[in-house]
Amino acid sequence: FAFNVVANVVTGIGFALILVAASEFAGGIGNWRQGLFWGFAGFAVFTLAPNLGLPPELPAMPAADLTQRQIWWTATVMATAAGLGLLAFRKSLPLALIAVALIVAPHIVGAPQPDSFESPIPEGLHHQFVVAVTLTNLVFWLVLGAIVGVVRGRLTGTATGLR
Repeated sequence: FAFNVVANVVTGIGFALILVAASEFAGGIGNWRQGLFWGFAGFAVFTLAPNLGLPPELPAMPAADLTQRQIWWTATVMATAAGLGLLAFRKSLPLALIAVALIVAPHIVGAPQPDSFESPIPEGLHHQFVVAVTLTNLVFWLVLGAIVGVVRGRLTGTATGLR
């Protein structure tokens, strides 16, 4: 249990650093409201888009080759982040079309799939697990974004509200 907690805390810190670094390129997160938008973008990039092709798996579930799944996940995250960045910060039709193509491309290529989908895991349990993981990640990213906004606002002296 302790190792699980430590792993989750370290992962949260890593994602927070990624969120702060990415947002600083766009001028930073000014308050908790902006943090919520950045948090939702993090959720879309790191959870929502990859889960469309590779949903979370329970132990004993069939899976494709790990290396191929990691390559697809990484490419999906990078393409989705680039696409969202272009949509949010570059206002032109050609770049918007490129952004949409970047977001859709990994899903057209498709994630690696197992040879067989036979599993000892009941389908209902897997569905509940996917929903729980997705909702938990949504809450995680929204809270992370809001906290980053509040902390950054205090550190830079631009904090508004939420004493």
